Formats: sequence, C-alpha cells, structure tokens
Amino acid sequence: MNDEKTGILLLSHGSRLKEGEDVIKAYKEMYEEEYPDSIVEYGFMEIRKPGIPESINKLAKNNDLDKIIVVPVFIAHGLHTKRDIPKLLGIESDFEEDSHHHHHHHEHGHHHHHHHDHDEEEIEFNGEIVLTDPLGIDTRVYEIIKDRISQYK
Repeated sequence: MNDEKTGILLLSHGSRLKEGEDVIKAYKEMYEEEYPDSIVEYGFMEIRKPGIPESINKLAKNNDLDKIIVVPVFIAHGLHTKRDIPKLLGIESDFEEDSHHHHHHHEHGHHHHHHHDHDEEEIEFNGEIVLTDPLGIDTRVYEIIKDRISQYK
C-alpha cells in the first residue's frame, strides 16, 4: 500500500532526564501527523535507549526500506555528529582525529569506542544510510532565541 521506502530516524543526544525524550518524541509525532505514511522513529546517541543500532534495526525490521535518513536534532556539529554518529552508523566520515595532533587520543578513542559499544546491537540493514547536517545556523532557530530573551526583557 505504502510505496515509501525511506525510513527516518530523529536522533537526540540522550540524557538521564526524561525531558530530552519528551522533546524528540514530540517531533516524531508532529512529523507523523503531517506525513501519516511516513516511517519514523526516534533514538539516542548515548545514555538512553533506544540507541542508534536499535533504532535503525527497529525501522528496518518491519519495513522493506531502501534508505534511512538520520537527522541529528542538535544545534551544531561536534565530535558526536562528525565522528561518533558516523562511526555507529558505519558511514565514512571525513573527520580525522589525527589532524588535531592528539595521537594518544586516537588510540584511546578506538579503545573507548569498542568498550562503550560492547552491549550495543549490530546494525542489520543493508540499504543506504544518510546522515543530514544538524539544525545549524537558521533564522528559525534565531527566532526561538529571540522569543526566549523577550520573555525576560
């Protein structure tokens, strides 16, 4: 019935607090309301479940998807969006830790990664995974900043 073969994963940073989940879940529900045929899940980069592999597998399991679009609902690029998330998704990243001249960091980074992820599921999806940019610099974000300030002026 639905020939849409693209899944969407809204990615939150992940926090021990419930607020982060409330926010990302609300965005997922807004999107589903506007696009009732969409296949959309939310997940977390760390701390909270479901993690990235779990979320990807959940999307892929019940749907015959060709592609999954991952949207990091973060304000700016950081090590997470440049390095950690591509690594978890198995995407080539142009991020070079060595360019920062932290050679010991490089070693540690790899060790830490394996250690940290030993309890993560493996991704079981052979289609294409695309990672979008974070929210970034956008007049719509600026409007929200102005609203916050005006509440206290």
